[in-house]
Amino acid sequence: MTIQAPPKKRFGDILVDGGLISVDQLQQALAFGRERNTKLGESLQQLGFATEETVAKTIAKQLNIPFVNFDMIIVDPEVIRVLPEMVARKHKMLAVGRRPGETLVAFADPLNIFALDDVSRYIKDQVVICVAEESKIIAAIDRYHDAPLAPTVDAGSTKKDESKDFDAVMAVDKIILQAARSKSSDIHIEPTPKNIRIRFRVDGILRETMTLPLETHPSIISRIKILAQMDIGEKRKPLDGRFEIPVSGRNFDIRVSTLPLKLGEKVVMRLLDKAKVRISLHDLGFEPQQQATFEKHLLNPHEILLVTGPTGSGKTTTLYGALNFINSVDKNIITVEDPLEYELLGINQVQVNPKADLTFATALRSILRQDPDVIMIGEIRDLETAEIAIQAALTGHLVLSTLHTNDACGAVARLVDMDIPPFLIASALGLVLAQRLVRILCPQCKKPFSPPTALLEDMKLPFREDRVFYQPNGCPACEATGYRGRLAIYEIMPVSNAIKGLIMTKSASHDIFHQAIADGLEPLRQAGIKKILAGITSLDEVLRVSLDTQE
Repeated sequence: MTIQAPPKKRFGDILVDGGLISVDQLQQALAFGRERNTKLGESLQQLGFATEETVAKTIAKQLNIPFVNFDMIIVDPEVIRVLPEMVARKHKMLAVGRRPGETLVAFADPLNIFALDDVSRYIKDQVVICVAEESKIIAAIDRYHDAPLAPTVDAGSTKKDESKDFDAVMAVDKIILQAARSKSSDIHIEPTPKNIRIRFRVDGILRETMTLPLETHPSIISRIKILAQMDIGEKRKPLDGRFEIPVSGRNFDIRVSTLPLKLGEKVVMRLLDKAKVRISLHDLGFEPQQQATFEKHLLNPHEILLVTGPTGSGKTTTLYGALNFINSVDKNIITVEDPLEYELLGINQVQVNPKADLTFATALRSILRQDPDVIMIGEIRDLETAEIAIQAALTGHLVLSTLHTNDACGAVARLVDMDIPPFLIASALGLVLAQRLVRILCPQCKKPFSPPTALLEDMKLPFREDRVFYQPNGCPACEATGYRGRLAIYEIMPVSNAIKGLIMTKSASHDIFHQAIADGLEPLRQAGIKKILAGITSLDEVLRVSLDTQE
């Protein structure tokens, strides 16, 4: 283990060089400290020359090391335990995060060489030195080493006693930490007549994870509202907010929504892991030929590519993967989104704001004056947006967007229903991609089974002795669900000349479907069957998310 020690400068010189105090104030504080046997930082605070926070931030800036704000960070107890409590208290330091090969440690005094020596005895990773306020480090040590998640109830306790020692900060931290560990997309916190029910949505399925005493509900909700900069006094109407927070070395953007219920406010928090921004098309579930077709169309300079599917089917993730594929310094890529889920490096992103009259349509008009090469529209919701998108494609832009339809062929009917002339659809539409998300069988516990003959017939899978099917089982690694993670199954329909002709003549969706099959379309159900036969997912999952092929 190696530690990159900060430059050897005196504490007072760092504060003077950082412009926090003058040389005269430094001399006064040093004299004050000698008289009262206090440290320089404490002397500066008592004299009113600086606050503890400004001192820590100045040190961070001057030494070029991170500043840790314990009010806006969630620390994994497993990370904290790499340093014994007595050592942490002795040197006023705390391990706060872990990245591959690195451990982040917050110090009250990052120039303390004795503290650095002690750290090297317990941490074998590269140590990333950070600085934090001493009082916050001490409070964090107290909280993480001593505080329970929920109050302990004994037979003689009253409800008032029960919640007296409850730490809402610690409780919310642990809820978010556990959700992040479980790879949850959403946290639901809702009051019931008996308790607070905490549910996590993992791999698209909502399940109860824990309960807390009902008396702690107000403090839990207030803590979340404070984090999200929401009005803690407003409890009668729905509110929205957001906050960014590091969770054990990973940065999360958390969207918060409250809803007044009869028993109190319900909170839903959506967790967006910023590490997933650089998603690659290779990671999403495409079959090789499907990916090659999609990438070919992504390189066309002027057409519309539509991604379709219900809410929660991964459409935005696919679009972000597409943008990452085509993103380069020679392309001006602009998106208009609602909401803006992830910040993409090198891409210009616009957040819809109806209160400021910034709708999809008004944003698109402005975007077209910004010399774009590629435009991504979060969703085509109305005729005006659809018309501008089509005109953009016809005038030399690649346009990516989403629609809510059940399959690829349904996208044409949806655009016709919006009163888009068929000749414009045929001229601009290049490819339609439909998708669903299926859960991946846990590789550690999935087990082979023999499906009923009737089920195989329903899936149009004739019996073969060499075929092996798997079903979920459940183990600690998958939290007894039988599944770990999700991937997409895709139905990709390039708009061939034959399909363009059918669109021009206002043909029915089933006619377009049969032509797409003749062109080589693989329906969603068939794409799912490939994942079943590869042992990736189960029959039940594919049946759950896909419909049978059109007749």
